[in-house]
Amino acid sequence: MKIYIKTFGCSSNRADSAAIAELLKSRHFELAATLQEAEAVIVNTCTVRKETELKVLRFIDELAGKVVVVTGCMAEAQPALIARHAPGASIVSPYCLTSIPRLLQGGAREVVLARESPLEPAPFRTGLRYTVPISSGCLGACTYCVVKMVRGGLRSLPPGGVIDLVSCAVRGGVHELFLSAQDTCAYGKDLQSDLPALLDMISEVKGDFRVRVGMFNPSSAGTMLERLVKSFSADKIYKFIHVPVQSGSDMMLQSMNRCYGARDFKKVISAFRKPFPDIAVFTDIIVGFPGETEDDFSQTCDIIKEVRPAKTHIARYSPRPHTTAASMRQIPEGIKKARSDSLALLVKGIQAENNSRWVGRILNAMIVDEYLHGGMIARTDEYRTVAISDCSQSLLGSHVRVEVESFTPYYLLGRISRR
Repeated sequence: MKIYIKTFGCSSNRADSAAIAELLKSRHFELAATLQEAEAVIVNTCTVRKETELKVLRFIDELAGKVVVVTGCMAEAQPALIARHAPGASIVSPYCLTSIPRLLQGGAREVVLARESPLEPAPFRTGLRYTVPISSGCLGACTYCVVKMVRGGLRSLPPGGVIDLVSCAVRGGVHELFLSAQDTCAYGKDLQSDLPALLDMISEVKGDFRVRVGMFNPSSAGTMLERLVKSFSADKIYKFIHVPVQSGSDMMLQSMNRCYGARDFKKVISAFRKPFPDIAVFTDIIVGFPGETEDDFSQTCDIIKEVRPAKTHIARYSPRPHTTAASMRQIPEGIKKARSDSLALLVKGIQAENNSRWVGRILNAMIVDEYLHGGMIARTDEYRTVAISDCSQSLLGSHVRVEVESFTPYYLLGRISRR
């Protein structure tokens, strides 16, 4: 039987899919390269946003005639919704992934939602990139988020286990390591360890590689801020942070139960920019959260104008099942759309202006991927993306000097410098 794995959602889901693939190969299943050639499909779902949920359901609706196993966050949070769209599909909690081979072999539909031990992260096999899931679950209790219900409380991978995965990947030729978690700065709080200590250990691993640290919340970063910033001084750590603010209004942040204020967010950004002025700052915004006023939205626009992130992801609030915010008084969709469109224009302008300042600079970078329009993609030490049209695939994984010639609001364009 040939199995195709379709993954929706975050890096944690991608890591789970890699672990599922390793499990299937160990049981002598064959992985299909395309959906068309597969006899069975494993759908690893995401339910963080309504938009993604609808994409998942549309995909499931098109799987008639195949053996289907649905897992991931939707399987845990909304099994009845999956059953309505795919009555013949087996539904498996992300905590019961070891059940998947049995379900594929048996063929009969089952719903497996009991909690078991999660699969171990999949070891590195091939490629230049590798995702290390350093923890799962979180310590927060945001009123809008269903992930805590699905992923549960914090479970960190012991530091020794992380270093084993990293070392194996680096020996195998990896150049980019992604550390993933629901909140990387929560790492180790269940093990009497923490993220700065882990980063220091990773930086000691011998090899030519860079590390991208995944998203962390201002509240968890604030307890270790000085040590965290210092750990980023290592050459192997990309000068990149992803810190979601979600709103510029303290009233909204309190309603979201985010456990920090706008000032705390700005303090974290300022602490990193002091030693690393060119650091890439990514953030997230929720527009149209229940109760958001025009003044609240204005404060969100103001904080984006002040901080000027390299990238801002904007999400219109959508009610999620089993969350407190779903029962609050909702903002009309028309108002959400108008606000998100307005913020998107602001963000696009800021990102374009930010990127324009890089034109003419010569930067250290690593060739990490193919460019969709021909050529290659390079990543600078500050995690800026540079598209290089006249670059050979033979340079993949190489360090180069790149001269920035132009820009878009989303990435830089350049050439390999001869200077």
